[in-house]
Amino acid sequence: MDRNTEQAIDWLITLDSGRVSDKERQAFELWLHQSPLHAQAWALLQQRLSSSMGTASTQMCRDGSGNTALGIQALLAPIPTAARRRKVLGGGLAALVASATAGWMVHCQTPLTTLAADLRTGTAQRMNHRLPDGSEILLDARSAVDIVFNDAQRLVHLREGALMVHVLTEAAAPLRPFVVQSEQGQVQALGTRFMVRQAQGRTLVHVTEHSVRLSIPKGQQHTLHEGQSAWMDADQITPIETERMDPAAWVDGIISVHDQSLGEVIEALRPYQAGIIRISPQAAQVRIFGVFSLAQPQQMLQDLVNTHPVQIRQWGSWLTVIEMSKSGS
Repeated sequence: MDRNTEQAIDWLITLDSGRVSDKERQAFELWLHQSPLHAQAWALLQQRLSSSMGTASTQMCRDGSGNTALGIQALLAPIPTAARRRKVLGGGLAALVASATAGWMVHCQTPLTTLAADLRTGTAQRMNHRLPDGSEILLDARSAVDIVFNDAQRLVHLREGALMVHVLTEAAAPLRPFVVQSEQGQVQALGTRFMVRQAQGRTLVHVTEHSVRLSIPKGQQHTLHEGQSAWMDADQITPIETERMDPAAWVDGIISVHDQSLGEVIEALRPYQAGIIRISPQAAQVRIFGVFSLAQPQQMLQDLVNTHPVQIRQWGSWLTVIEMSKSGS
């Protein structure tokens, strides 16, 4: 999601907070007219809202904020009609917004950058796949890989998301190394079972059986053994001393945490929740304990509300906002 869309969503949240000031409304108008890209992002938001306005209106009425009229006005007033959108955006840009809306909706289900991958999964989907050598991989939700098997190597390129690998040792000689390639480096199997997750700017590796060798372009290498985990980034490999969230729990369809931040828990939930999830910096710091089912993300969110000082606002199925509750702030 680009920065302009993030800002548009932030303004939506602010205008519907029930605590918006005249100064904030003026700042919103200033932001809206600062750049055609801002207007485009806000118009895109209107397009997306049009399919779930009934749900959004119901939610605003139900949350008791006393801000229903302002919320609906904020959603509709800046660009309320197709004519107004054309005036703000100009010419063919309105058509671009419409096509961008469709693209955004698809991206929320399956990332557009992975459509050309050999194997991919969408939101809340996991996939088992047997490789040409008999090894097996399990893809997490919203994940994608390319597979390159030839006489010299067995390579799985992880584009996005996470995978669990069960590697079969080849009896025939010469042996071909089994490697998972991420954006930050390579994970070579020295044993049988391990997990790799491509995160933002770094890679998480966790070994469940035997061992693996990590290597990054700068030359550093590190061997991980059963039960160990490490992060790889562009500069170094960093072993994880204490695991507070089971990195491979998604294989069993759960999130298992012990004294972990809510922000990290939500990151693990994102591939299983349709639409966009935004969490405030304050709410992201709340400490979480428990085991949650990935098969019921809405129930998980409700459980968090019931047991922690946070509140959740939703605009249909496409935007979920997590903030500190008024009593907990």
